[in-house]
Amino acid sequence: MTDKKTKRLGDYLIEEGLVDEGQLSAALDTQSATNQPLGEILIEQGVISQTQLIRILAIQYNIPFVDIEKEPIDENVLKIISPEKLKKWKVFPLSIKDGVLVVAVTNPLDVTLFQELRYLTGKKINPVAAAPESIEKLLSLHFGAIYDIEEAICEDEHGEENKEISALHGDDDDEAPVVKLVQTIMSDGIKMRASDIHIEPQKKDVRVRYRIDGVLKESLRVPKKLQNTLVSRIKIISSMDIAESRRPQDGRMQVSLDKKNYDIRVSSLPDAFGEKIVLRILAKEEMNIDLAAIGVERKDDETLKRLVHMPYGIILITGPTGSGKSTSLYCMLKEVNDESQNIVTLEDPIEYEIDGINQTAVNKLAGYTFANGMRHILRQDPDIIMVGEIRDIETAEIAVQAALTGHLVLSTLHTNNASSSVIRLIDMKVEPFLISSSVLAIIAQRLVRKLCPYCAQKADVPEDLREIIEKQFKDLSVCNFKKPAGCEKCGGIGYSGRTGIFEILNMTPEIKECIMKNPDEHEIERLALLQGMRTLQQSALEKAASGQTSLDEVVRVTFVKRI
Repeated sequence: MTDKKTKRLGDYLIEEGLVDEGQLSAALDTQSATNQPLGEILIEQGVISQTQLIRILAIQYNIPFVDIEKEPIDENVLKIISPEKLKKWKVFPLSIKDGVLVVAVTNPLDVTLFQELRYLTGKKINPVAAAPESIEKLLSLHFGAIYDIEEAICEDEHGEENKEISALHGDDDDEAPVVKLVQTIMSDGIKMRASDIHIEPQKKDVRVRYRIDGVLKESLRVPKKLQNTLVSRIKIISSMDIAESRRPQDGRMQVSLDKKNYDIRVSSLPDAFGEKIVLRILAKEEMNIDLAAIGVERKDDETLKRLVHMPYGIILITGPTGSGKSTSLYCMLKEVNDESQNIVTLEDPIEYEIDGINQTAVNKLAGYTFANGMRHILRQDPDIIMVGEIRDIETAEIAVQAALTGHLVLSTLHTNNASSSVIRLIDMKVEPFLISSSVLAIIAQRLVRKLCPYCAQKADVPEDLREIIEKQFKDLSVCNFKKPAGCEKCGGIGYSGRTGIFEILNMTPEIKECIMKNPDEHEIERLALLQGMRTLQQSALEKAASGQTSLDEVVRVTFVKRI
């Protein structure tokens, strides 16, 4: 048997059953004639794959071969080396410990590469071998499918046309590199479930970030020389003025991807280094979720269903932009949507289409505002009215009058919690007696990220949160706290999707009486808590205790004070 120290690549290939004597002999003859590496010859001849070669080389040189798609990824490690370098060298950093950086590579014999990595990072390098397709997949997953954009935009103008996404409004010059760039930025955003795309001019380049599950994540950097053409292309297909760059503008476009249509709202803002563009992605599709699907617990679900079946009154949902208010309103409308009800909405814009509901959109240029629209809707014999937002005293007064005259009104406010919404209405000059007479309930809500079910790990209770947790859960043994780890399924983030947390202020007789005395929000909240209201923080902690989200996410969203 051949001694391990003298075994050659061919010996290992035969031992592993990847080649036979005849195939090896033919490849060695070719090597003698061309001086090519044996592995390259066998790959060209279709005898072995590149991944098989890398695995054998790893065995030969005693280097671990790792299935990196199953390895936990530390997001902080990904910041050590630029995406451009990672793409150029086809490497992927996995972890760092005691100053040693573990890096997955496709060529475990490239000593020059290891020296470059050590020089660049200032750390010792521990290489592990990995399949090229796995490295490519993770590079794409973590840095967007356009991490190699500099090559893509330099393609010959007669290259393969990107058919993934098509603008429904715009010119047909689909061969231009900048058109491909815009198409790919938007298709990546949609595929990654982004709610917003940020295109931000920097001093030396243009940064592109996606807001995924409420958190911004950088995807790529576009060369500075493409900044003006990139911005102009977006403005053209959004019906914006490309000659005007000194003032903010708003536009809109429609795109389609995988047979689904999306409405994209576009906003430009003059910046120190150019025009910053933000694209808000809205899916134009049939609403197919219910209250339980957005995170409403069984007890709250029963409360909301009871409220939405009331014959008249106002139900308000409050929270900041991006907290899921509109989705909750749509779920409530679906609950009461039947042929016996005339349901009319006034939205800005229409985010989901629901069959059987009459949906209208605000049009400021035509003078069709929330207040003006409400007056016209009341002449349409409505049973239920959904108003996208109460922004001013005029809209608030019409909503109150509609509720008092036998209509159910659903709407939103921008406040931090349920009790502060009462004070907001009073500040808008709505009389306290009208509030107590018309409002049925106020629901505050937020969205927390859900832990990835494939990689979430058990977590201990942090000491700086123990006191507040023990106040809510007397027996911590029933809690199932978890933390994010990161895997291929979630793109190394550790989270996938979001769920709602809710605070429901029911207008009980005691609360109504309190409002009549023109109280501050703390008085309302104290009384509501005595009557069993659960706060946003308590709702979030329950989600964490059931393993749906992490305690770090509870802290981030509800501003829990660590001790």
